Amino acid sequence: MRTVDVSNKPPTLRIARAYGRIRLKTQTVQKIIQGQVPKGDVLSASKLAGIMASKHTHQLLPFCHPLSIDHVEVDLKINEDSIEVFSFVKGVARTGYEMEALTAVSVSLLCIYDMCKGLDDSMVIEEIKLLEKKGGKSDWRMESLNMFLDEELSEFSGIVESKGHKLSGEEKANVVITTKYVDLDERILPAETAVNLSLFSINPSTKGVIIGRKKGKLYIVLDKSAFLAFFENFSQLLPSWIQD
Repeated sequence: MRTVDVSNKPPTLRIARAYGRIRLKTQTVQKIIQGQVPKGDVLSASKLAGIMASKHTHQLLPFCHPLSIDHVEVDLKINEDSIEVFSFVKGVARTGYEMEALTAVSVSLLCIYDMCKGLDDSMVIEEIKLLEKKGGKSDWRMESLNMFLDEELSEFSGIVESKGHKLSGEEKANVVITTKYVDLDERILPAETAVNLSLFSINPSTKGVIIGRKKGKLYIVLDKSAFLAFFENFSQLLPSWIQD
């Protein structure tokens, strides 16, 4: 076993952004907002835990290099039944800060879990992922898609845009999400089966989701009640379904 030898690489200014989410009971979120959690200020503690964790990434992960971190931010978005965590790490180094950003998010979420575990036994940490890395040999950013939502789903447009996707008309979209029947050219059955098994485990009353293509576009046909569970858990896979 060995680390990657980066001694011949020039130091460059690098950044990384990461994201994660924890689902909680609505009552738990309200107690966090109102400062009624017995262990103290959950929001401030989780931010601090994430910042501290990013600086110790190389001590937690044996193949990560110790990096000089010039700037770290951990921000939270409070929703009705979830808290989203965003991290941003920047510095000058010979290798990237992806793991530092992901560690910041992970430990921030774990701090929330730890502080609230006595109040809420339903918490689930999910969708920890890298959003962007920049400054190395190759830059990478989670792909932004042009998406169309039919009128039944228009209330979810803000959620779609918050994930970095653009809303467009059906003709210009490369992903169409609709509640209406579509005569597809082909079904993407492996993805469809995996999605439906997962959604059924989350909510057994969820109606089946249909995934396929028509004239080069990706179509997702679903019931309105399934949109949030589908989008929150599977939106990151949409680019791969377009390309397959």
